[in-house]
Amino acid sequence: MEEEKKKRKKGLSLRSRIFMIVLSCFIPLTALIGYLLYTQYTTVQAFDRVANSVNYASKYVKEFKERMDYSMYYATVWDKPVSELREGIYSVGGVELVYPYDYIEEMRAACTEMSDIATVNSNRYLPDRIVNTLNSLEKIIEEIEENMDEGGHYDENEELLEDVRSLTDLVQENIQNYINDENASFTAIKEAMMENTRKTLQSSILIVCVVGILTTIISNFTQRSVVQPVRKLCEASKLVAKGDFTVRSDVESKDEIAVLADNFNDMTVEIGRLVERIKEEQANIRNMESKLLQAQINPHFLYNTLDTIVWLAESGRDEEVVKMTSYLSEFFRTTLSKGKDYITLEEEKRHVESYLQIQQFRYQDIMDYRIEMDEEIMDYTVPKLTLQPLVENALYHGIKKKRGGGTILIEGKLEGNKILLKVIDNGKGMTEQELARLRRYIAGCEDGGKQGFGLGNVNQRIHRYYGEEYGIFFESEENRGTEAVIIIPAKIIEQKS
Repeated sequence: MEEEKKKRKKGLSLRSRIFMIVLSCFIPLTALIGYLLYTQYTTVQAFDRVANSVNYASKYVKEFKERMDYSMYYATVWDKPVSELREGIYSVGGVELVYPYDYIEEMRAACTEMSDIATVNSNRYLPDRIVNTLNSLEKIIEEIEENMDEGGHYDENEELLEDVRSLTDLVQENIQNYINDENASFTAIKEAMMENTRKTLQSSILIVCVVGILTTIISNFTQRSVVQPVRKLCEASKLVAKGDFTVRSDVESKDEIAVLADNFNDMTVEIGRLVERIKEEQANIRNMESKLLQAQINPHFLYNTLDTIVWLAESGRDEEVVKMTSYLSEFFRTTLSKGKDYITLEEEKRHVESYLQIQQFRYQDIMDYRIEMDEEIMDYTVPKLTLQPLVENALYHGIKKKRGGGTILIEGKLEGNKILLKVIDNGKGMTEQELARLRRYIAGCEDGGKQGFGLGNVNQRIHRYYGEEYGIFFESEENRGTEAVIIIPAKIIEQKS
């Protein structure tokens, strides 16, 4: 049996299956988003490079010719030394004159920059032709300057001035060709972008289809592997509720559901054994009541919880299914406690906390809870199932009957050599008559029905284990709430598993 359990627990857990669903969506969509971002980035970068080269060259396409032509014209016609032409000193027709040699040197540097930032291969070599033209232009300017230094030669300088205009025309033309070629690459980039857009659309459709298919397959698989086993557990729990403790849940699963099924089967075996033991101990009614609470696992609570899990699974709320099954598994694990009569307060705290977590899911609109137990008492032992009946009583007879709901507070602390455990609610509370009746119920003086039996059984077990000076003590006020205090000695009782 143990070997079979180990084999069943080797499969994928519910958490792993949910992670697979997320992964099947996340990886393809992440790849698609990454591709889209990369495409957009490269396109923007290409546009930016072209715009940068065009803007840089456009600064010189008209300005170089105008400033150079006007500068040489001014120097030749007005017989001004070229050395006196400095930027910002003279202007003709709104055009600032320049020192020709500095401006030619600036243009050479601009050609080097245009060659570096060109996006069209042919434009990487075009600036070299412009540089050659600049070299010729510089020689003509030197010749004009020599003629001016010698005096006269006005007619010859006029002819050389025409050569200057021709060369600046050639520079302007080459720069314009550079710009035209760069602008032409915009079209190529646009066509590439349109092609990328088309491919991206096709890829997006394909990826969405693949993600949809994968998600559907994995979700259906996960839902079948959760819903069907839980339904089997529901059917088995109905039989247990009718008193058939021989029923076993044969769940073919390898996850948390399998753990829940194993705990359910162990629970039914334990309940069956306890019921048989109770039947054999009819003569000792007090001892029967002491043991009966250990077998008091409400089948309706189990059925309602499993029914809730089925509803969650059918709704596709897989993470909440994992939580509910984990809470229920922890609840049963502590309830069984390997047959031990005593458990530590740490285990008792986990037991009542798992019960409250399950109930809070069902009554989240009306119930809240807090557990405030000192760490120093966690290693002390108590009879198992000590707090849960009190918490259940606070929920069903206090919080649920109060309009608007309320809060259950569980406290635990050490006072001297005693442990005080309190279950406090701000629910409906009790009248003085109801409180007196409850005190008689837990003392065993009257039959309190289901409510009185559960609380009375806890009180009687405390009396049996520790003595009459210990037990449960109630205080309550109508419409204010109820406080139940359990007083037990601070002991650590060793027992065999």
